[in-house]
Amino acid sequence: MNRTLINTLAKRGAKHHPMLEEAGCGGSCSTPSPMPARLTFDAPPVKVNGVELSEADIAREAQHHAGASMEEARASAARALIIRHLLLQQACELGLSPAPETDALGRWESDEEALIRQVLEMEAPPARPTMEECRRVYDARRAVLEMEFAVAEPIIRDRLTARAWMAASATYVARLMRAASIQGLEVPKEAGP
Repeated sequence: MNRTLINTLAKRGAKHHPMLEEAGCGGSCSTPSPMPARLTFDAPPVKVNGVELSEADIAREAQHHAGASMEEARASAARALIIRHLLLQQACELGLSPAPETDALGRWESDEEALIRQVLEMEAPPARPTMEECRRVYDARRAVLEMEFAVAEPIIRDRLTARAWMAASATYVARLMRAASIQGLEVPKEAGP
């Protein structure tokens, strides 16, 4: 039996699912599993805008999601894959071509990561923090910041920018989710920003 997180979770729950034995490595293997790996036998197929998500993809993604049960991990993984699908679908509709970038450590984005970043940059740009906002944060945290404002300001600006990106992205993704046709997974249409 392959040693995967899914199998470990199955053992913890005292459930043995023979189909999990074919789940593959669960990492970024280039070789797909010989058969779809279902986390549960009664899990309905998940479709987004008419496209069915592969159970093997959901099983691989579930290994990166915590949950009190295998079903919760599967649902969280399916939501992540739905979001990825919707963002890539939007990239296609916008006619984007991947333009991968590198980070400070020299790591390249994958084409999919680049497309998702480009969509979010175009469709969900956050408001940039102003000098006044940075000053307010600095003044409110002056007791713990043992540096002058000139030194602290770029750090504060980076953190405020990251928060703004997360908020703008979450709002945009929530809008995409509300507009999507999703089957096989409970996704509250009214939830989200």
